Amino acid sequence: MARNDANRPGPLDKGAAGEESAHAHFPAAPLLSALSATSADGEPRRVVLADASDRSLDVAVCRERDGGLYLRLKTNALDDSEPLRRIARQMAGETDTAKILEILCNAGAEQCNATGAAVLKSVMNEGEIVAAIGPLALARGRRFALTGSLAREVIRTRDVVAVADFSGSTRPLTRVAPDLGLGPMLLAPLIAHDVILGVLSVTRDTGEIPFSSPEAHRLRAIADYAALALWKAELLDQAQAADRAKSRFLATVSHELRTPLTALAGYEELLADQVVGPLAEGQIDILERMRSVTQHLASVIEEVLTFSSLDEGRETIRPTDFLAADLVRATAAVIEPLARQKHLAFRYSIPDAAIRMTSDVDKVRQILINLAGNAVKFTDAGEVRLEVEQRGGDVCFTVQDTGIGIAPEDLERLFKPFAQLDTRLTRRHGGTGLGLYIGRRLAELLNGRIEVESQPGKGSTFSLILPGDDA
Repeated sequence: MARNDANRPGPLDKGAAGEESAHAHFPAAPLLSALSATSADGEPRRVVLADASDRSLDVAVCRERDGGLYLRLKTNALDDSEPLRRIARQMAGETDTAKILEILCNAGAEQCNATGAAVLKSVMNEGEIVAAIGPLALARGRRFALTGSLAREVIRTRDVVAVADFSGSTRPLTRVAPDLGLGPMLLAPLIAHDVILGVLSVTRDTGEIPFSSPEAHRLRAIADYAALALWKAELLDQAQAADRAKSRFLATVSHELRTPLTALAGYEELLADQVVGPLAEGQIDILERMRSVTQHLASVIEEVLTFSSLDEGRETIRPTDFLAADLVRATAAVIEPLARQKHLAFRYSIPDAAIRMTSDVDKVRQILINLAGNAVKFTDAGEVRLEVEQRGGDVCFTVQDTGIGIAPEDLERLFKPFAQLDTRLTRRHGGTGLGLYIGRRLAELLNGRIEVESQPGKGSTFSLILPGDDA
């Protein structure tokens, strides 16, 4: 007895085309003929019925194990581009390779009326199933010889390949996974920029009808959309891996530099304290210059180490209680000598009422020294001011200068790593281009933010805003 089994894969499509098909008039004779033939010999058959408006009804007639028959129906409109566009939008919105592969498998199975789907990739002389759904999910991660495989044929021809009964063949995958019970199989190459990234495969159960030519075209279209998305995701993966390698390299080099630099600073202190003998005035002046250079190099190394730690997510917060005024004085002690060397006025102000904070005092100090140090670096005349005040539940540290200023279109680029707005400034003022990037990342770790206001030629104001004790 024939039946439409709603519990089997690939039931009647309920989309717009399915709703219209309720009013369609399809010829019954071809379907009755297929039912009669399958009832007699048990072989599955496909019948495509068309109505006067060129809509079609794809009917698969299959035999159940108990001897009964069932029908699997799928309505098709002439234009199936909208599902493909929807799939393309889904993939374009993803940058994670695993998510794209999942979308790809589901789309292939849905659009080709399949029970399972998989993505295969070639590794040396082997193929590997890297993603799968349905019956093929059992084979995820398994490898098989490429020689003699359907995947090899797809890679060689760069075209769609189909087989009517996969389990009945002697393909390498059947030897590796004989328990899959796969019937018809359809495979399409994933090609982007003339490079084969893998193979998309869809399957049906043993004894079901082979895939049709329209389904082969549909699978190829899905594979073409997916290949571009996979190409983009793999490029992103490679870029992120390169970033991680760069960060590890910088951290390693910085650690290696810090050890001899610490020893150099120690020897300089011994000489400055005249432990090994008295020094002339000129020698003392040279030691002061050595100390300044050593401290500058140490700060550069610390910046690189902090950048690497932030980039790898290793930076942690160690909160303590402290007074904002003490932090301002500690910052001023570092910045005042720098301003004096450039003949700049440096002023700071502290409110009469004590402002208590709970945060990582070392990280807050690092941000303030970066902001105030930048203000001195890019100011040639005038002054730099450091202030602190309570704003509601927040504590606001403000660094104001009369320096070169920043154009509005450059403000966001200012916080990118290794970026300075003009390479000429890098040569003139020095620096790694990491200070503001590190400052913003540290402020975010402290649940705060950095705001900036600036006008070219008139100076800049950087504000570090952090939650206060009562926030």
